[in-house]
Amino acid sequence: MTVTEASPYQAKLSFDSSHTRALAAVPDGKIVLDVGCAAGFLAGTLKNKGCHVTGIDRGAGAPGSNFDEYHQADLNAGPLPVDAGRYDVILLLDVIEHLVNPEAFIERLARSLRGRNEVELIATTGNVAFIAIRAMLLFGVFNYAERGILDRTHTRLFTFSSFRKLFTDAGFEIIETHGIPAPFPLAFGDNAAARGLLALNRLLICISKGLFSFQIFLRVRMR
Repeated sequence: MTVTEASPYQAKLSFDSSHTRALAAVPDGKIVLDVGCAAGFLAGTLKNKGCHVTGIDRGAGAPGSNFDEYHQADLNAGPLPVDAGRYDVILLLDVIEHLVNPEAFIERLARSLRGRNEVELIATTGNVAFIAIRAMLLFGVFNYAERGILDRTHTRLFTFSSFRKLFTDAGFEIIETHGIPAPFPLAFGDNAAARGLLALNRLLICISKGLFSFQIFLRVRMR
């Protein structure tokens, strides 16, 4: 996924999101590989936590970014341009759904991590079983958009079960599974109403992750 100045993608660091959940899950001082890092939304905060951060994306990279290393690579083309086993944490945030063959990519990653079960992967993706998508389908509507779960650049859509299966079939074990609420502050502005909707969404996720989660969050490692 390449992010340009006109990209619809934005940092989600000021509210409960895939970005803040991932940052909270990375301990201080770790060696981090951010796969599909886009504009480097997380790199600065990770550096503030004492982490060494390597980014990989299709773009040429942003001058003056916070990455310690940056590699330009097409994730569909073959193996990663780095040794995945030398990292403590690998981030796969909102990138797997953009790949032509997610299974082949995860299997290649698993092969590179054989015998390195201390390496953790943090992966997020949209939940196609989210209640809003189900309501659209009920009325025969399935429209792709510029961003969100039905982003028109997505090649694969996942539920909680299919996202977990993507990793377990490749030999990973699931450490944590969470549901992430919808990014209401992006849609309505970062105000009291949006914060209230976030709180309500979190409560509903406690009742049913599959129905009320906008995104899926996994922590995994090799079995």
